[in-house]
Amino acid sequence: MNFVSIEDRKYHNSEIFVTTDWLEENYLKEDIIILDLDAKDLYEESHIPGALNVGDNYYKKSLEDRIYVQDRSQIEETFSKLGINNNTTVVGYDRSSALYSFRLAWVMMFYGHKNIKVLDGGFLKWIYENRQIEKGSLQSKIIGDFKASDPNEKIFADKSLLLKILNKKDKNSYQILDVRSEDERNGINKRGGPRGGYIPKSIHKEWVNFNTDSDVPMLKSSQEILDITKNLGLNVNLPTITYCQGGIRAAHVFWALKLSGFKDIKNYDASWREWGNDYDCPIVDLG
Repeated sequence: MNFVSIEDRKYHNSEIFVTTDWLEENYLKEDIIILDLDAKDLYEESHIPGALNVGDNYYKKSLEDRIYVQDRSQIEETFSKLGINNNTTVVGYDRSSALYSFRLAWVMMFYGHKNIKVLDGGFLKWIYENRQIEKGSLQSKIIGDFKASDPNEKIFADKSLLLKILNKKDKNSYQILDVRSEDERNGINKRGGPRGGYIPKSIHKEWVNFNTDSDVPMLKSSQEILDITKNLGLNVNLPTITYCQGGIRAAHVFWALKLSGFKDIKNYDASWREWGNDYDCPIVDLG
């Protein structure tokens, strides 16, 4: 299998990525913490040496409703328990096409941590290249002292902003991108909620389309992503909001757009889990 290098994919700010070569050379360094972001049972079966499992890869305030991202005190506790300090380089990887790695990167960016990296190709590439693995479970030997910055509202969208946009009370011309599956958008799959459909004025492209279709999915090149967005009618210079069910897939596409040159992107973190449950929020219901 031939992999296109990070450099040849021509991303903006491509330093968010690290390669499997880099990680193999650096994973033993004390100022680097590797986080396995998939389910605990998969982690225990095999993981990159020294990696810790995060448990909850959504980073939501409550495991019951999973609507809102953890507040400042919660996120400080979450990352400190993993041994993370403000000067720690955090490398995230998963088996899910970087879905949870980009979620982690968005959450850490939201709370001001700059030393966040995503393993290009994730665990599937690591395994494909026959690199060393471990089994079982590890716990952090230290408690970190992570201090979050004030939330970065520039990358965050909430219900009130969407309602302003739809009511034409916001002076900016926002683009809204729905990255859920087709069945979620057309209302066949309500994901346990009371309403199916989509946010009015939103454009649709499922998140998986921003990755290559291969045994080791990688984020498509900047140009390939721009070709997708151009075909959707999206303007790279206009502010854009991504949404899904709970801000996870939307975080993935947030990074796909950002790395391809979009200037102003926000993740509607509460997404359809909030919007679909609130009957004051307008929807387009195709059912």
